[in-house]
Amino acid sequence: MEIISARDFRSNQTKILTKALRGESILLSSRIGMFKIMPVTKEDTLTTRICEGLKEVQLIESGKLPAKSARAFLDEL
Repeated sequence: MEIISARDFRSNQTKILTKALRGESILLSSRIGMFKIMPVTKEDTLTTRICEGLKEVQLIESGKLPAKSARAFLDEL
């Protein structure tokens, strides 16, 4: 695990972000707290989740997936 200062991060962003992308643990230390730098995964992105939901709606509308009532949906949660 590597701990870097905010100043070091500003000076070496590409190098540090590349390390995080390779899976190395990076902690950023600043006056306001400690932060973990890590890449965003596909599951983390809201846009991806919305797109997947829209594809599912299209499949339901085309009859390829069965439609669910709101109650059935909530029962799954």
